[in-house]
Amino acid sequence: MKKLSMALVASALVGGVALTPTPASAQVAGVNPWQHCGIGAMVFPDHGVASAISNIIWDLGTTAVISATASPDTCNTNLVTTALLIDSSYDQLTMETAQGSGEHLNAVLNLVGCNATEETVSALRADLNTTVASDNYATMPHADKAYSFYSSLENVAVSCGA
Repeated sequence: MKKLSMALVASALVGGVALTPTPASAQVAGVNPWQHCGIGAMVFPDHGVASAISNIIWDLGTTAVISATASPDTCNTNLVTTALLIDSSYDQLTMETAQGSGEHLNAVLNLVGCNATEETVSALRADLNTTVASDNYATMPHADKAYSFYSSLENVAVSCGA
């Protein structure tokens, strides 16, 4: 299933989704250029604070911000890949989350180091139900809906030990 899930990620990234996020989309996706991009992220990939300090000491973070736009491969690719997959397949993800299984759901859970267990999917479904039940869901921009799912996924990842 992981091979199929990773193939979905690759097709989502190639099929119509911009591979180079702008700084605005990077912020929506939960990527902080100073923590997740540039030289600091390469030297301290698992420590955002050290990465940010390194980037600021190096050149006041200029390289990190430029790399977020021009070279997304210097950013924490798991965060970027996860955000892009959610953005490109939000409708499918919400449907699969409601159903309890699916290829997109498995792919996004694999990206954050989780398995599609009943607990994990139930936690995502509960957050999704809260978002959909809100008064402004119908008028909520796509980016806000996708970010809400991304935030829920981050919370689930913490509880599943990722």
